[in-house]
Amino acid sequence: MAVVMDEETVYAFADDTEVTEGRTLLADGAVIEAESEPRGICCLVRDGSGAACGVWVRVVGRELTAECDGSCNPASGRLCRHAVALSLHAVERGMSWQAVPVDDTRRTPGEALDALTAVEKAAVLDRLLDARPELFAEADQLAVHVLAPRARAELTALQEKTASEVEQALRTLDITHLSTGYRADFGYTDVYEAASRLIEPVIERYEADVRRRLALGMPDAAEAVALGVLDGLDACEGDYDGDEVLCYAGEGLAETYGYKIRELMLTAGRAVD
Repeated sequence: MAVVMDEETVYAFADDTEVTEGRTLLADGAVIEAESEPRGICCLVRDGSGAACGVWVRVVGRELTAECDGSCNPASGRLCRHAVALSLHAVERGMSWQAVPVDDTRRTPGEALDALTAVEKAAVLDRLLDARPELFAEADQLAVHVLAPRARAELTALQEKTASEVEQALRTLDITHLSTGYRADFGYTDVYEAASRLIEPVIERYEADVRRRLALGMPDAAEAVALGVLDGLDACEGDYDGDEVLCYAGEGLAETYGYKIRELMLTAGRAVD
């Protein structure tokens, strides 16, 4: 149910100091990216230091509640200056507030985070680092660990995972997309070339991954991905059910489609076979 909100309601849930500072933030244009969502209003608020913090304000029962990942620490049931700025911003623009049933806020910590998609988690990370720039170095180190595992077991796992993904992607290519024959401005496409046009984009995704890791100075991880691609191609060699795109790809898949990846690694001083 949408709730009508006004300034008096906002002031009722904030101390005078927070109201004054919140109004100042609002006047300074500190509220950015405000939007309504099923659980209330959310936005980023830039403080005097220039850093931005994420703020959520919602109506629960007959009360306003707020969450803020900034440094402020208001008393329970009170709005901080960032929440006041957001609330007044929403009032000025007539944004709708969705009342949240009291029981709807009782979630296990981490439950919402676990429910996010990969894209949504990326958005959360961007907001978190925008609000907490001091975490950037730590996040970058975690990114390095993800992209460049050092333990032999982790590198082996990366190679095996890549091989499995490549094999699965190639075996499930849709044969109905195998387009042959003559097309104006394109000439004649034989079945081998048609199969190549479907296979090459799959391998190119992994070529880009190898390039990325080499550019970041991660040759061991790049080598694991490269070997995984070649393993995946080898696993597909000559073992078809008669109705796969691979039936029309010819022989020597690793030799043909792994050429660019082998050249990339050879240029980096790592010969792979």
